[in-house]
Amino acid sequence: MHRKTIRRRRAVLALLVLLSLLLLSASLGASSPGGPLNAIQVGFLDIFTPVQRGVSIVLTPVRDVVNAVGDVVHAVGERNEYRAENRRLVAENAQLEYDRRQYLQLRGMFTLDQHLGLASFDQVTAQVSGESPSVWYSHVTIDAGSSSGIRTGDVVVDGDGLVGRVTALADDAAVVTLLTDPSSAVAARDARSGAWGIAEPAPGSTSELLLAFPSSLDVAPGDLVVTAGTTAQGRSLFPANIPIGRVATVKRASQTITLEPQANVRQLEDVQVLTARKPAARAASGGRG
Repeated sequence: MHRKTIRRRRAVLALLVLLSLLLLSASLGASSPGGPLNAIQVGFLDIFTPVQRGVSIVLTPVRDVVNAVGDVVHAVGERNEYRAENRRLVAENAQLEYDRRQYLQLRGMFTLDQHLGLASFDQVTAQVSGESPSVWYSHVTIDAGSSSGIRTGDVVVDGDGLVGRVTALADDAAVVTLLTDPSSAVAARDARSGAWGIAEPAPGSTSELLLAFPSSLDVAPGDLVVTAGTTAQGRSLFPANIPIGRVATVKRASQTITLEPQANVRQLEDVQVLTARKPAARAASGGRG
């Protein structure tokens, strides 16, 4: 049995060697068109070429599908990467825009402090944490209160001008009644002409003020109206020269003067609360509160 196996293996080996020689000879003798080996080679080509062509025709769609699936997988991966990158860039852009707004607001408040002498007041910077649920935008809530030294009646400004006054307090929060609230009224004057009056909300409007009871009609559209700093009873609770708004229209027949508020009370973010005059400022003003 063992000998038969050995003889079989030897016969297979001899056959493989013979076939190798024949194929090598066929390859070397392929240049002889009339040779027998060339005829065998041509026969093989005649037999297998159609088979190869048929297999190629059958497998081409399969190959295309496989390539298409690979392309789709690659495209999905790239899409997910682009989406992740886009989300990151959007978040970075939102943060940059927020930082830019805060910078402009804080710069505006600093400029207001320097130009109007508000630096003589102790100040608390706070953020708006809640808005009035009413369409009238009559008040906002800020994230600082009595624990920060804020008191009822303190004046509130932002980088553009007057915002309102503190009307309710908690330890770490306060309610600011805006200058557009129906109960608001501020002694004001025209910065150009000196004409004075009372800045108060226009009836039925959430975005306009009136300069009521003007001392004269020497007021023109575009004029800046500021806090007067005084009232008929004496000193005003509002420091002088804080921008209130600009004159929008002047109707001389009815003596109606409308103002557009300088501060955008619909989009408040950071504000400053003027809590008290500093000791040096109180001494310079004769100790008046």
